[in-house]
Amino acid sequence: MTYSEDITNLEFCLVESVKFEFKNSKMHPVIVLMLASMTIGFVNCQTLTMGRCPNIDAKKDFDLAKYAGKWYEHSKNRRYWIIMDTGLKCASETYSLDGNDTLLMHHQGQRILNNRYVSVKAVGKHVAPGKLLFTFKDATIHGTTVQDAPYWILDTDYENYAVVWSCSENAGMKAEITWILTRQLKPEASVIRAAMDILSRNGLSRTSMVKTNHRTRCRYDHRRMPS
Repeated sequence: MTYSEDITNLEFCLVESVKFEFKNSKMHPVIVLMLASMTIGFVNCQTLTMGRCPNIDAKKDFDLAKYAGKWYEHSKNRRYWIIMDTGLKCASETYSLDGNDTLLMHHQGQRILNNRYVSVKAVGKHVAPGKLLFTFKDATIHGTTVQDAPYWILDTDYENYAVVWSCSENAGMKAEITWILTRQLKPEASVIRAAMDILSRNGLSRTSMVKTNHRTRCRYDHRRMPS
């Protein structure tokens, strides 16, 4: 495999001047970065880079209904973690269709350090083939609900894998997030190879991917777990 399976060399970001308010302190690091990237001019982060988001195409014949259901987070790029949240294990996402152009997302996981349950819900509008903009009701910046966080599905076969990418830019800088989702908790190696090939085709790094921990004390039954 070409991805890392540890988090010992993660690069962390420091948020200096932006006040994030999380209801019940429940927030996935991927989502936190989305919020931070929206106010990128106030963020001091090693992983932010100069330039504009690359022109990457989402899946043109994307089917919202087929995408609905449960996905496990297989891996994400290790560079984009926020120091205020030490990361999640056992991460999964469940999507449900709400009308013709809306997906409801329920993201769940457990904190790596204390095993505490983490949950966040969001509403995604399908604004173009394979492109959604999510609003997170559980998070605010200075009292304002976070909305229009980009979520591009680069490719998926709906039954095995999905490759998702997000990029936000401001003040001449950008922050990118990439992750691989799988329908099965333990996907076949061929499934991951197919997903990795999608990264390569789009000029995204394979070697920066870190595998999400699904090995220790994981539960996926959507009920609150003990702290």
